[in-house]
Amino acid sequence: MSTSVDEKKLLDPEFEHTPVPKEYRKKLSSVAAVWFGFPMVLTSAVIGGLITAQLGFKAGALAMLLGNLLLFVMVGLLSYDAGRSGLNFSLTAQKTFGRSGYYIISGLLSTVVIGWFALQVGLTGATMHGSFGANLLIMTVIGGILYVAVTYIGIKALSFLGWIAAPFYFLIAIIAIVMAMKTGNSDILNYHPQVSNAMSFGAAVTLVFAGFADSGTMTADFTRWAKSGREGILSTIFAFPIGNLIAELVGGIIVATGVIPNPASTGGDFMSVLAGHGPLLTILSILFVFINLGSVGTHCLYNGAVGWSHMTGKKMRPITLIIGIVGLIVAVSGIYNHFFNWLVLLGVIIPPIGAIMIMDRLVLQKNDSANLVNWRPLAFFVWILSSVIALYCNFYAPHLSVAFVGLVSAAIFYGIGSKLVKGPDSIPEMK
Repeated sequence: MSTSVDEKKLLDPEFEHTPVPKEYRKKLSSVAAVWFGFPMVLTSAVIGGLITAQLGFKAGALAMLLGNLLLFVMVGLLSYDAGRSGLNFSLTAQKTFGRSGYYIISGLLSTVVIGWFALQVGLTGATMHGSFGANLLIMTVIGGILYVAVTYIGIKALSFLGWIAAPFYFLIAIIAIVMAMKTGNSDILNYHPQVSNAMSFGAAVTLVFAGFADSGTMTADFTRWAKSGREGILSTIFAFPIGNLIAELVGGIIVATGVIPNPASTGGDFMSVLAGHGPLLTILSILFVFINLGSVGTHCLYNGAVGWSHMTGKKMRPITLIIGIVGLIVAVSGIYNHFFNWLVLLGVIIPPIGAIMIMDRLVLQKNDSANLVNWRPLAFFVWILSSVIALYCNFYAPHLSVAFVGLVSAAIFYGIGSKLVKGPDSIPEMK
């Protein structure tokens, strides 16, 4: 009996299939902690370092800022909607894409974030192996098991992890920067790119955006716990631009010191700077790897679990175990070696989804009733058209930000399409 009571205290209801009731909503600091700790991770430092190595520090920092502001606009507006409604991403997507149509959208994003989970698990093993000489397979498996266990507890554990991950990142990042400046270049602002014409400014903005395009679009899974739309959008600020920009700038600063041998490919991964400096720093660094990459991994797994639980009609926690095992298997296969190509794909196909949902939910406010239609063709047409335009720009206008093009084109097309379509934009439920 006591075990059952303890379990109920630990495992709160997750409301996979219904809006979060007002009495279960959480205070702003708890919701903000979920988003604050999420982007303050080594992965963001890697992205910041990649951009700095190819644009220089000043241009790179500007691209990071613009990319984060673009994320704030999209994620902030989606979070406002989630805070006011209490709906998770799948429930919201049903209203914009239809009761049957949402399976395509939610299925895509819920699968993509499993890939991100696998990426973090794989990076855990690779980082432990490369920096400390640990066994690659064992470290990968341990990381995967730990991240699944934390996600299984639910949103409560993600909030707690956020409170730990963000301060820990500050501590380790400061140590790494001080050590890098002692042995490398201290004239950070005047650092020039090592590789010329490898990445355009627009591509750098897209790279920043793509890092959180999927979980950012699925922000409702986190911010539905906010007490209001206002607190939903406020919680987002802690991630974009604050948390993610800081994390990326750390990677940029480390690269600008010149201590990383091949930053154009490894980015701002500063774990090598910390290795070999005594047992205390080694222990802190190992803890940092698991807490830091675990922060991203658990958030992505939570997104995937909430999405797939809604689509299958099951509870979140059993789904967490199933897709967690799938993600671990993918991680062992070495998905982290395709990191850059993964981000390029996300920057093309995902931004239009967020723009369509914002237009539908907040600008046009046409589909907030409980009566759902089966399909909404206009939303799919605009998504495909905008993705094709973004893909065209990716190949033939690489100086532009593909993410920005996708967002803006989707918003414009959906607005125009809503005016032109006669009658209800829907395909009714088939009897």
